[in-house]
Amino acid sequence: MSDNSSRVSKRRRVVTKSSAKATQGRDRWILSYADFITLLFAFFVALYSLSLKNSGDEARLKETLQGVFDAVQKSIKPINIGEPIIGEPKDTEMVEVKPIPAAIPTIEENTSSAVYSLLSQVVENQFSGLHATGQISVTESADWVSLELKSGLLFGQGEYELTNEAVALLILVADILKAYPSVILVEGNTDDLPVNSRRLVSNWHLSSLRSSSVVDELVYRGVNSEMIAPIGFSSEHPKVRNTNDYARQQNRRVILRISKRNADNLHDYLFQ
Repeated sequence: MSDNSSRVSKRRRVVTKSSAKATQGRDRWILSYADFITLLFAFFVALYSLSLKNSGDEARLKETLQGVFDAVQKSIKPINIGEPIIGEPKDTEMVEVKPIPAAIPTIEENTSSAVYSLLSQVVENQFSGLHATGQISVTESADWVSLELKSGLLFGQGEYELTNEAVALLILVADILKAYPSVILVEGNTDDLPVNSRRLVSNWHLSSLRSSSVVDELVYRGVNSEMIAPIGFSSEHPKVRNTNDYARQQNRRVILRISKRNADNLHDYLFQ
């Protein structure tokens, strides 16, 4: 009896020790979990510190991205990567858009003079390279302020969808036209070469679609639709004679003609 009792006691002691070791092994995950929570807390504290330091940068980034998304929202073509190409391959200048200074709209002149001054300032200060190469220009006559844009600046060859760079440029133009409402005629002009596209019937078709694309973008940006209309002139009003490739490039253009006469809407301006 004593031998049996001794054996049972030993067995019980062995079982008890094994049970204690198993329980200790099962609880080791708590230490790992505590370490993980500590590290995670430190990580979020670091993120919070960075957010406090760069809160101004975050606001600027949000504003910049919003402007970019608005600029390309209506553009069909993809955003260029690397050196952007505007129009034909030889045009490699990037259109860099800068905000119009807040003090500009306070010019105390009549509407036509203010529009001419603002457009001239934007062209000379922000698009000086394009102005120097003749891609964009502003002129004034007795009845009109004219903003001339070469088609290579706005469209791909034989295309009528605006490029991303063209949309960015027209956003600035729209801001001026909204501040000083006037009657606006958007003229599309081509060269004398026949179109080479299954989608286009003739240069009349191409010039009308190009002027309509510009009007559509300006209206989308807030220009009053009652004060603006597209006109397609095909090749019937060349700037120079179509004698060579360079001359034809000068004739492919879109002109925004801004009237100096007051009017409530375009229809009454033209027909009454």
